[in-house]
Amino acid sequence: MNAMLNPEILQGSGFCTKHNTKEIIMGGFQGCPQCAVEYVNAANKQHGFEVQKSVREKHFAGAMIPERHKDAGFRNYITQLAGQKNALTQTANFAKKIVNGAIENLVMVGSTGTGKTHLACATARTLLAKGKYARYITSEELAQRIMKAWDKDTKDQSEQSVIHEFTQYDLLILDEYGLHDREKRLELIHKVLYSRYDACKATMLISNMTLEQLKNDLGDRLWSRFQHGGLTIIECNWKDARAV
Repeated sequence: MNAMLNPEILQGSGFCTKHNTKEIIMGGFQGCPQCAVEYVNAANKQHGFEVQKSVREKHFAGAMIPERHKDAGFRNYITQLAGQKNALTQTANFAKKIVNGAIENLVMVGSTGTGKTHLACATARTLLAKGKYARYITSEELAQRIMKAWDKDTKDQSEQSVIHEFTQYDLLILDEYGLHDREKRLELIHKVLYSRYDACKATMLISNMTLEQLKNDLGDRLWSRFQHGGLTIIECNWKDARAV
């Protein structure tokens, strides 16, 4: 491509039957002038495609979607029960709202093996495909990230910088809420949630707790903020699909 920017143009000995004109030699390319234009355009288009593909791959990789759910989508979510159909519809509607710029939250609670993480990752992949930034992480992993910033040997990272990092995503998917160790870790998770509320960012909170347990764990102040602007609540109470 660089050789084509300021090429030396020489008269070729051939004849282009496609465009009915004499060929030229230009930067290693031989053909008629019109063929040269088509060649450069095709090369630029291929280069642009490769750049877009690379950006898209990095975009998806940055979301940290678990390998098991890397292909999770709304279309391949199994809906045999009325509750599953409702969960799918509400989650897909939520994803559509976020893509269109809405600032709302979603809470999904229920027992293990009900497909909560699948739907969460389907939401993330939908947003990523539309150019939005989404990030998946468990509450324990998030707490650990913040706590590592306390280490004196950690360079260029502080508790506030980690919180800031997880505040920037258009959607943060916080899975397995409630499985983190209590007390200090809980406070750290809540700092991120408060920060996202203040920054007007959407959050998807997933937990094996009941809805009442989750409300109590978040506390009145944070639960009130979670509802501000719109909150989708999905309760997944059917049997564990992973159980044999």
